[in-house]
Amino acid sequence: MIAEPFLFHSEGGFIRIPIWGHIPLSAPLKKILAHPSFLRLKGIRQLSFAQQVYPGANHTRFEHSIGVYHLMKMILQRMVSNPLTLELQSEQLQFDDETCRTLLATCLLHDIGHYPHAHVLEEITPAGDNSAVFTHHESLTGQFLNEEHRNTPSIAAILHNDWQVDPGVVTEIIAGKTAHRLGKLVSGTLDPDKMDYLMRDAHHCNIPYGSIDIERLIESFVPDPERQRLAITEKGIAPLESLLFAKYMMMRNVYWHHTSRTFSTMLRRFLQDIADESALPAETLRELFYFNSDDRVLFELERAIRGLGLPASELLDAILERRVYKRAMTIRPYHEPSMEIDPVWFAYNTSHRRRKEKELEICAMLAKKTGKRLAGHEVLIDAPPSKDVFDYADFRELRIWPTKSEHRHLVQPTDSNGYVRFEDFRESVFGSNFILSFEHYTKKFRILCRHDLVDTLSSLEEEVVEILQR
Repeated sequence: MIAEPFLFHSEGGFIRIPIWGHIPLSAPLKKILAHPSFLRLKGIRQLSFAQQVYPGANHTRFEHSIGVYHLMKMILQRMVSNPLTLELQSEQLQFDDETCRTLLATCLLHDIGHYPHAHVLEEITPAGDNSAVFTHHESLTGQFLNEEHRNTPSIAAILHNDWQVDPGVVTEIIAGKTAHRLGKLVSGTLDPDKMDYLMRDAHHCNIPYGSIDIERLIESFVPDPERQRLAITEKGIAPLESLLFAKYMMMRNVYWHHTSRTFSTMLRRFLQDIADESALPAETLRELFYFNSDDRVLFELERAIRGLGLPASELLDAILERRVYKRAMTIRPYHEPSMEIDPVWFAYNTSHRRRKEKELEICAMLAKKTGKRLAGHEVLIDAPPSKDVFDYADFRELRIWPTKSEHRHLVQPTDSNGYVRFEDFRESVFGSNFILSFEHYTKKFRILCRHDLVDTLSSLEEEVVEILQR
């Protein structure tokens, strides 16, 4: 059994990381951990600008990736050793050697394409162009897996020779996520990525909102072959609730903290101006971010644009000196009382041209009202994405395998193979509508501005809203 050394044996040595403690090392694992393409993740913060609010949030994609690998190993150990999980497997979903090795490799390498501030930058486009300057980090997976280094085989070669894993399949799963047959095992309501980052982020931010009973949750996992994903038994309901609530609290207090989002908005607008004015070639920008660390990239960017006379360079100076823009107004982007999405507000998240045009228009209006000379970057729009934060569609597919006789009556003739939809189980308040309410209270549309403009801009809310809705 080739997968057995990866799941149950240690060939000597451990790596110790916060949250999970000692993680046993195998020779194939050590080869990837020591690879230059993987070591670069040590320079990429997990939480981008969150350390401006929580100084301890300097943990990186390196330890997170190891944590996700570790949790997938725990999940697979249950899948291949527990009598119930073995009984429920079928040809549609079987945790054989190849599947186990592929899932472990995918979890270890799921962030290999990440670069500093990737989620902020991925959709910046030059003026009059539909092509993005920066690509989505998942799309860079193949590039870094095949990256050549002197006297060191590529990670792709290590996967092929030492892991007996097809690197093309790993790339396909990471890039396509749920489109691949194994995608829902690494991305969804129960994925190890989410379990690790919630616990890890809360630990490094030193806040009490990310506590999840991970061991008990994993002990409840069973395969759901028909949907090619994981289901849970009854014992997993309470820890799943803690996971969902932890994500909500972390979204409110960390991921969507107004300061870190404001810094992100400032950086995005600055780079948008660079792209629009062709101040730096797109290839130069990609080189700066793809092959750099968080600690260096902004300083090297400042050096690269020095002397170009860009008015928006004030934004980069403000970021480096921690002169964060302030909130002038906050709008809930939903129709009351139905709480349906108001597309006017969400469209600004992806309509980069329109967002910048409105920022310029509001600045012009503000300059006329105050007599101040404004260049057009002193007012910024922070619009939420329309994509579900809480894996709503995936959550609706989650099912429970009842193991207690008191619950077997819930299995209906139309239920496949004895599984019951989580919502039909009626043992938790965390239904899909409850999850949607998390979305409603987390996402906000904000108008940000330089500190000296806050009071004036706040008093002009009607005019600003009129401009935005035109």
